[in-house]
Amino acid sequence: QDLADKVAYAGVKTLRFAFDVVSGYKFGALTRQKIVRRILFLETAAGVPGMVAGSLRHLRSLRTMKRDHGWIHTLLEEAENERMHMLTFMDVYRPGIVFRAAVVVSQGLFWNTFFCFYMISPRLCHR
Repeated sequence: QDLADKVAYAGVKTLRFAFDVVSGYKFGALTRQKIVRRILFLETAAGVPGMVAGSLRHLRSLRTMKRDHGWIHTLLEEAENERMHMLTFMDVYRPGIVFRAAVVVSQGLFWNTFFCFYMISPRLCHR
């Protein structure tokens, strides 16, 4: 394990802890509604890395005027797959305004943080 592995692991552990606290996973009984709400929220964030990485690789391909050999398509496909998971769970749980506001805030924070890390080290972000 190198430094990138340790940084990636620490980042994932930190995000996981924060997500467990915010989603109520750490408190009280685990109910069906908590699980569905947790999954839905996770799916709204899970599409961000593929979209950020695909967008940045697309822009790099345009800048360098070189082919990407399908990597952009793969990353955007992954983001789309996460969106489809989210839409599936929308049949089970209809989020209110507070949930939707939390999604907007978390996506904004996650998008910008992931964007900065991807600009510094794509290798770190693909761990």
